[in-house]
Amino acid sequence: MNRYLINLSYVGTHFRDNGRLEDPQSVEGALEIALKKFRPVNEFKIKLSSRTDAGVHALNNAVHVDLERYNGKPYEPDKLTQGLNRTFGSQKIPIRVLRTRHVPLTFHARLCAKSRTYLYRVGVLRPEFCDDPEQIHPFTRFIPIDEHDRCYFIANKNFDPDRLKRAAALCEGYHDFRTFMAIARGNLWQQMPTYTLRRIERITVERGSSMASAFSRKLADRYYEYWDIRIKARSFLYNQVRRMVGAWIAAAEARITERDVQQMLTVPAKSSWSSTTRRILSSVTMSFLEQLQKSRHSLQPTETTVTYMDGSRKVFRGEIERDIPKRLGFIIDNSPDQVPACVLSQFLYLGSQDCVRREVFEKYEISHVLSVGIETPPFEGCPQVRCNFIECLDLPETDLAVVIKQSSEFIEGCRRDGGRVLVHCNAGVSRSTSVVIGYLMKHHDYSFLQALGLVKSKRPCVQPNVGFINQLKKLQ
Repeated sequence: MNRYLINLSYVGTHFRDNGRLEDPQSVEGALEIALKKFRPVNEFKIKLSSRTDAGVHALNNAVHVDLERYNGKPYEPDKLTQGLNRTFGSQKIPIRVLRTRHVPLTFHARLCAKSRTYLYRVGVLRPEFCDDPEQIHPFTRFIPIDEHDRCYFIANKNFDPDRLKRAAALCEGYHDFRTFMAIARGNLWQQMPTYTLRRIERITVERGSSMASAFSRKLADRYYEYWDIRIKARSFLYNQVRRMVGAWIAAAEARITERDVQQMLTVPAKSSWSSTTRRILSSVTMSFLEQLQKSRHSLQPTETTVTYMDGSRKVFRGEIERDIPKRLGFIIDNSPDQVPACVLSQFLYLGSQDCVRREVFEKYEISHVLSVGIETPPFEGCPQVRCNFIECLDLPETDLAVVIKQSSEFIEGCRRDGGRVLVHCNAGVSRSTSVVIGYLMKHHDYSFLQALGLVKSKRPCVQPNVGFINQLKKLQ
């Protein structure tokens, strides 16, 4: 197996996005179709460095792919470059491969990337033309055809580039950018508190110039002032850059204030997004009906299996349904969770009620057991183990402060006695996790994010409910 790094550029106007769809309307799909012409014997997967949104162009994106030839020999990188560009050219696909290289199998296009840079170009109608009704209207104003889908044009006499620069400067550094993230369906990682923490290395707002040809450049310079906005970071959230630029432009147009932008950062939540801030989109304006029709064509056919309480099952595909063999109306978990996670070395353990077993106590030398919300299951053979039960419902409105106070006293008493404590609830996901996080914050000076990060690194399945998370944040 050989791994190849492919650098490419493309015009993203008519691409849906970089999602993994095997059709020419996505960058990755078009690349997969072109690579299959080389007839590799393996089922390959393309890994992109950056998943650009629909309508976004790329000057130099990177992907890696593993290809295995039928004779075991590697493909020549130059032949891959030539073959891909030949396919894209013949199919009128606006993708150009810049270079192909043979890289080690340890290389990963996304994980090994040091930084990513976005460029947004903004054309602002000069103030002397802002009173002209013809130039104000989006369908009658002059826009150089060379800049179509390559620049965002604004007609607002209130536009102030200094306000734009000050608003942009607020976003530099390490912040929680949850306000600026668009929710992607099915991505459970987006719900994690630490997922939206990102560091923006540099933001620059500089005067730009028209990219129009000589034929229309004179008119372009007459009507517009150009500004280049560059944002550099190692990684970005879904739609983060578009929404940030939208907020900065709204501040430049005095539709929101710099204080509003600051609030979006200090109070990271969907509710902090200002309704007067529009997301910077492609300059192509579609009716709502056209958007629905376009999104319908991007849907993939799928099958849905429905299991009823009596065990009967049906498969639905569009308007067609068919019966399949019966099974139990529930899923049996035959893998008990009997391995507690060691949060603090030789002292604090976290797990589910399956860990309350004599074999587990002996193996990990457990001397104390704290049961949160569920009483300790009966066990024999360990009379020396000290048990404590604290009532706690796994509901957002449960008062966690009282539970943490009682629990921390028991855990701290175990530490003073030189013992080892197992904290558990039913599944070891929400209640016991919240207790351990609260103890780390109260007795070990952890911040909420530090405590959550430590616990999750030891037991990845943990997830306190939303109410517990909000209460734990207030304990800082």
